[in-house]
Amino acid sequence: MRMTLRLLAATILIMLSLAQTAVAGQFEDELLVLINRYRSTKKLKPLAGSPLYTGLARGHSQTMQEQQSLGHDGFDERFRRAADAQSCVENVGWNHETPKSLFDAWRKSSGHNRNMLDRRIRRAGIGRSGTYVTLFACY
Repeated sequence: MRMTLRLLAATILIMLSLAQTAVAGQFEDELLVLINRYRSTKKLKPLAGSPLYTGLARGHSQTMQEQQSLGHDGFDERFRRAADAQSCVENVGWNHETPKSLFDAWRKSSGHNRNMLDRRIRRAGIGRSGTYVTLFACY
C-alpha cells in the first residue's frame, strides 16, 4: 500500500512538472507568434525560432529569476555564444501574466519596439523562467 501511494505521488509530481513546462513553452510560442504577426504588418520577414537562442534566452531568464533582478547582465557573453551572429538584440520583461500583455508593453517602449522591428534580425529565441522573460534575436 505504501509503495503504491509513493508511486502515485511521484507520478503526480512528474505530471505537474511536465504540465508546467508545456505552459512555459506555450507562453514563449505565443509571444513569438505575436511578434511575427506584428512584423508582418510592417512588411518584415518573420523570425525563425532558434534552439540555440532559446537556450541562451532561457538561461538569462533563469539567472534573472534567481537574482530577482531584471536586466541585461551577461549580454556580451550571450552574443559571443550566439556562434555566427553579426549582431543581436535583447528584450527582457517581468511579471506579465500573458504573452499579449508583455508584447503590448514592448510595443509601447521605443527601444523594445525597435528591437522587435529590426529588419536585420532573422532568428530568435524566447525563454521564460517564473515571471521573467527574455527575447534574444540575431542576424
